[in-house]
Formats: sequence, C-alpha cells, structure tokens
Amino acid sequence: MSIQPAYTIPLSIPHPPDHRLHTESTTTIFLPNEGAFLNPVQHFNRDMSVAVIRSWNTMRKEEAEAKFKARLERRGGKPKTKRRRHTAKKRESAEITQESSEREEDGKTDQEGGTESKDEVPVVEDVAAEIADEVPCASTSTSGISKFRPPSINILEALAATGLRSIRYAKEIPNVKYVLANDLSPSACEAMRRNIDFNGVGLDYPPSDKAEVVTVSTKDELKNGYSGMTNNEESSSRGEVNGTEKTNGEIREELKDEVGRRPGCRGRVKINEGDACAFMYSYRSAVGPTSRVDVVDLDPYGTAAPFIDAAIGCIADGGLLAITCTDLAVLAGQQYPEKCFSNYGGTNVHAEFTHEAALRLVYHSLAQVAARYGRYITPLLSFSIDFYVRLFVRIHTGPEQVKKLASQTGVVYTCQYCQTPVTQPFGKMAIKETAKGKVMDSFKTVAGPTASNGSQCVECGGTMHLGGPLWLGPLQDNEFAKRVLKDIEETEKEYKTYNRMHGMLTLTSQELPDPWFFTANRIAKSLHTSSLPLPKILSALLNAGYKISRSHCAPGAIKTDAPRSFLYDMMRVEAHKEGVRLDKIAEGSPARKILAKKLTHEVDFTPHPGASLERQGKETFYQMNPTPNWGPAPRAKSVMMGEKRKMDDGLIMEVEEVEGKKQRVNGGDEEDAMNAEI
Repeated sequence: MSIQPAYTIPLSIPHPPDHRLHTESTTTIFLPNEGAFLNPVQHFNRDMSVAVIRSWNTMRKEEAEAKFKARLERRGGKPKTKRRRHTAKKRESAEITQESSEREEDGKTDQEGGTESKDEVPVVEDVAAEIADEVPCASTSTSGISKFRPPSINILEALAATGLRSIRYAKEIPNVKYVLANDLSPSACEAMRRNIDFNGVGLDYPPSDKAEVVTVSTKDELKNGYSGMTNNEESSSRGEVNGTEKTNGEIREELKDEVGRRPGCRGRVKINEGDACAFMYSYRSAVGPTSRVDVVDLDPYGTAAPFIDAAIGCIADGGLLAITCTDLAVLAGQQYPEKCFSNYGGTNVHAEFTHEAALRLVYHSLAQVAARYGRYITPLLSFSIDFYVRLFVRIHTGPEQVKKLASQTGVVYTCQYCQTPVTQPFGKMAIKETAKGKVMDSFKTVAGPTASNGSQCVECGGTMHLGGPLWLGPLQDNEFAKRVLKDIEETEKEYKTYNRMHGMLTLTSQELPDPWFFTANRIAKSLHTSSLPLPKILSALLNAGYKISRSHCAPGAIKTDAPRSFLYDMMRVEAHKEGVRLDKIAEGSPARKILAKKLTHEVDFTPHPGASLERQGKETFYQMNPTPNWGPAPRAKSVMMGEKRKMDDGLIMEVEEVEGKKQRVNGGDEEDAMNAEI
C-alpha cells in the first residue's frame, strides 16, 4: 500500500487499512479484505461491455454523420438556421449586418473552441444529441461551410456498487461526457467516491471543458488536491498555473495519460445515491437537463425484471441497453415455470437448447415493455455464458415497426423424448401491393396449433410440452459482431480476456438467425446409437443446400435451417448401414418409431469443403471453469454499514451489485485461467 499504483491520483486521506487494491485494465479500486465485492467472472463481462459500447458509439456517430450530410445536401450545402424576425423595411439591411457580425463571431468562437453563433443554430433531429449542455452536431466555420461534430454520450449504470465498471467506461470509451453511477447503499456510494477520486474521473477537477483557468501552483498540487476542494473553491479557482494560464481542458489533457485514459476518453463520473428505478425514471424526458441517456447498463444480482420498464423509458432513440440476468435456475432450469412467467412473461423450456430459450425469454420481456411506449428492440449481441445471460440491444422509437412484434413472438412445443421443437408464432407478416402499385406490410393471425399431431411428437410420438411466449427473431447482428471483432483486434493489448472475447465474437458473427440448435450426441441418445462424426453431419447438411453455424451457447451445438426430419433421416441412413436390428428394440419405443420411418430426404455424406468449423487461431470458443465454485456468490452485506439487503413491501430494494467471492485469486492466475478453454 505504500507504493502509489499507476494511473491513480494520491488521496487527501489515508488509504483504508482494511482494504486491498484491485487492478483491472488501467483502473485500480479499493476492495474490502473481507466480504464479497468483486467476481473475477465478470472481468470478461466488463471487457466485452467496453468493446461493444465503443463500437456502438462509432456506428452511431457514422449514422448521425450520414444524416447530417443528407440534410446538408438537401439544403444545398447550407445549414438550417433560425434567424431573428425583422420588419419588412429593415429585413434587407439587418440580414447584411447580421451576416458580417456572424462571420466575426464565428472567427472568434473557432479560436476559442468552435462554438456557434447565437443567431445561427443547426437543428438537431436526434433527441439523443439534445441532452443538456452538450456540444452540437455541427458548427459553422468562418468560410460558411458546416462541419459535422459528433455529440457526446451519457452512460447510466443503475447498480454501480464499487464503481469499477463506471470508472472503466469513463477511462476507456471515447466521446463520453458523463457516466451516471447509482446505488442505493450509502456504503457503496462512499466506496465509489473514494475509487472515483483515486482514479481521477470525478467532477471536482477540472469542473468542465469551458475556457476557465485553474489556480494551482503545480500540476502535482492539482493531483494531490483533486478530491479535497469544495464547489465554492472550484468556482473561485481562476488564475495562473506556473505563471501560465491554462484552461481546464488543457489540464485534463495533461493528466489524461497519468490516470490511464484511452485516447479521446475524457468522461467523468457522477454519483447518485438512491433507488435505481426512480433514478432512471427521472431521465425519461425528451429534452432538458434530465433528458434521456444514450446507454443504460443493468447488472443486478439475479433478475433484471424490476428495472426493465424504467431502463427502456430513459434510453434515447437508437440508444443501447446492456442487461445481465444471473437467475439461470429460473430462465434455463427444469423448474420454476411460474417464477419465470411472472418475471419475463413466459415459461422456461426444458430442452437441450434451454440456454438459447433463456435469451429469447429476456428479449420477449424487453420487446413487450418497449412496445407499450411505441418503441421496438434490435438485438446486437447476445451471450449465454457462465452463470448468466448478457444482452446488448438497441432501443428505437417507431410505431410502424412495433406492429411486427406479433410475428416475432411465439411459443415452442418441445418433445420431451427426442427434443424436436415446433415453433408457433402469434402472427404473420406479408408484403402486399396496393391498387396504386405501392408496397405495404400486411399483418394477420396464424392458424394453430402448429403441432399437427396434437400433444404428441410427429417424429417419435412423445409428449410435447409448451414453452414461452418468447422472442423468435434474430439474437445476433452478425455485421455488428464483425465490427466489434475488428475493433478489438486493433486494440488487443487493452483487454486481458481478449482470447475469450475473440472466440465469442467469432461465434456470434457466424451464428444463424434460425431459432434452436441441436447436438449430435443428443440425437444419437434418442436413437440408442453411436453419434456421427461432426464433419459428416455438416457435409450432409451442406450437400442438401442447408446453412450451418456453431452456437455460442454450448460446445458441439449446431444451428441450421434444416428441418428436424432431415437430421433423423441422416441417422436412419447411418443406422441401416450399420445393420441396426429393429427387433432388438422394444415395441412401442420412441427410438423404434423414428428408425422405422421411411426416408423423406436424400442424404449425401460426401465430404464438403465447408464442413469444418475449427478454430483459426488461439481464440477461446467454450471456456471451462478455471477455478472451483466458478459462479455467482451469495448476497453480500453492506461493506461499511453491515446491513443486509432488504425487502420493502415485496419489492427488491437495490443496494449493491454482488460481484464477489470470499476467496482471493492471486496475481496473473486469474487472467490465465479466464482464457483457458476446452
């Protein structure tokens, strides 16, 4: 503790004696020696979150710039302006005077920071860019040519706990203005304040990017006094630094490398002590000082269901929601269908693809809540890994798109013996051409039930169980996954869990949108036969014209657009070659029914050149548990207050995010273990 860690600022108070230092990336925080505060499993979660938000921010900036250029082109290269009203007699002379004064004003503001004139303000259509005291999307230079300036973003972490995630966002994501870190626990907020000051990302110094001058004698004094100044002292701190006037922006730029900020990262962390839902609801307005935020991160202990409504309401149009649910015993288990329905609006699915169903249940809940407000979701990336699901989804406003929700939602019937799934959407959408030649979407209900054999499986005669309702649309945006993959390859050294990130993004960039996967071992188990080699199965699928991909959910999981009947035809062909005797299989057995059926497809096992799904490098596709008891920890007590989390009138009072175990992982063993693979 006597050595000052890199990328930190000395505190004005002694280091807490009952705390140890924990470093992740360029962020170092204080952790209590006793108590559960941090889980090494979530290191990958945080690394991936940083990478996804960075890529989303770049994509959002490109979209905004394309819209800006399109508007500028429609206006003939001139920005849309709001001018003062003049009388008819004085309009001509006033416009000439105004034009010359605006050019002079623009020349001054360009030298001072590029702000705009008072009489000519570009109109920003995106509500997300109109948050309080934010830089505009465009500026007018002295030559009169408009220039695009991307708006900064605000990130809200509803359950911040130690503040590690919020601090990393401020240090590692470019173009961030504020990270709003909330927690209900006073002790958690106190820990956050200490960690934020320690990492130099608080509000105390420098207070803003405006052209103000700070009075300190040396830069070291600025660092040492970072957490010790009051707001009154800040407002009066104007003068010279070492005899030279420097603005707050210049001082922050000098300190950037010393606190470990990535290039272009100048975000600051604001702390709020209060209820997570109330805090998010306060940011539901479209404009003003409490306008909607651009990114919301939900990482609670257990289910995120109580926070979904508030989170979706406070996200700007086109914003990003990052959500974690750790209650896989409910989402992906064989029990608690009533709990799953009450939390997510659907029952869990007892099948080999239950972890994919867990993702679809959470998406169903998100889509239903968003639709109530005329909003719709666009999944970007989805992960069912370790002991939790992690989803990255964009929230848009568009009543026309909301109409498609019925065709993207449905139920699934699953055979309890052979795992055959039959999907039943609630609606269907068709393209209809009007009498005038215009194309429009037509929405209708569908006939049901799809399970044509009643409650029995058409393949084996087993019992079909109902699961859902759940989301039937795509889980991954393959192009976005490729974008994130490319971005992390350019910044490999910034991520300690790079191998696993690369593996997961490689899988998701190739994953098919078709629901449900299968494993060769599970199909062979249903027929009491040996499993076919994976290349042989893939060759048969490709030779028949079907698509294939891996699924990130489980080792050996294959996604395809082929019907389940084709998979059993493959097994029948191989079983007949091996000379399987049906008289040796019990009469009435589901396996005998499947093997006795006639072939309905032509099966060709000729090796196909695209039948290899092997890794191309050292990326980790399916990580094995690197340490014993790799999973969630029990609910933690408040570190400083010693209080347990409480229940108030049956509603969960959010206190601290639990990310910990009682045992400690030492040194580089944690990072090495997290990149281990099967």
